[in-house]
Amino acid sequence: MQHDESGAFVLSIRVVDVEEEHWRYVSLCTHVDEENPDNLRAAELRLKWLRASDVKTKVAIDGDGKPLGFIHVVPIEAPLSGMVGRNFMVIPCLTLGYQLVYGRRHGTGIGRGLIQAVEEEAKERGFKGLAVYAYGGDFWFMPSAFFQRLGFKQVGGSNIWVKKWGEAEDPTSSRAHYEYKPIPGKAVVDYFWAPFCFTVCKEVLNIRQVVSEFGDRVELREYRADDPEIAARHGLFRALFINGEHKDWGHEALKEDLRKEIRKSLQGSPSS
Repeated sequence: MQHDESGAFVLSIRVVDVEEEHWRYVSLCTHVDEENPDNLRAAELRLKWLRASDVKTKVAIDGDGKPLGFIHVVPIEAPLSGMVGRNFMVIPCLTLGYQLVYGRRHGTGIGRGLIQAVEEEAKERGFKGLAVYAYGGDFWFMPSAFFQRLGFKQVGGSNIWVKKWGEAEDPTSSRAHYEYKPIPGKAVVDYFWAPFCFTVCKEVLNIRQVVSEFGDRVELREYRADDPEIAARHGLFRALFINGEHKDWGHEALKEDLRKEIRKSLQGSPSS
């Protein structure tokens, strides 16, 4: 460990392309100390998809080879970018080990190293910039202040931030479109998802289990956001609707919350 000029501690790290020994860490989204059955099932679903996808993954490791964080990057044309545009690579996820996040350990150099690595990757592949959805306030995931420090600029008043090294028109957000189609006598659960995200993988498994508990009284319609046709038609990366009403708890939908909402929706479902 060493310190920078401000006195913040900086770890000695290397950034490498994901290798076999890193997949457990990446598939569990750094929750390596929480190997409960639900997490393991979600990680298995996520890992199977990641291995077969064209998502580029890079991992930050310390001097002993221990993973400290990872980053994903995709071309903007990929369904999971959530954006419309050209000449950009998009960062859908950058995360550090949770002991660093929860401990508010800033200035480690891990995030900066991961960004530098994907910037080099994008330049080598002929792209003109990086783009990311980033958020202000105290929201810990993809904080805009971090990206701003690394030279990213906000696109208008949106949550899109970009860093350019060539001529490229600013990207825009995918246009979301959802239309509820009721089924007489049933509660309807519409879920837009992709196995890209660990939290989403946990959520879809929760949804499937809870819906199955209600038998034929509930209809589950899954829409895969990594399908280009579905992405183009709906523009939704992750969204849960119960009888057309959007549900968002700020974390994965928990089983008891789902049961409660489905019971309520069954009481109000049309009978004909």
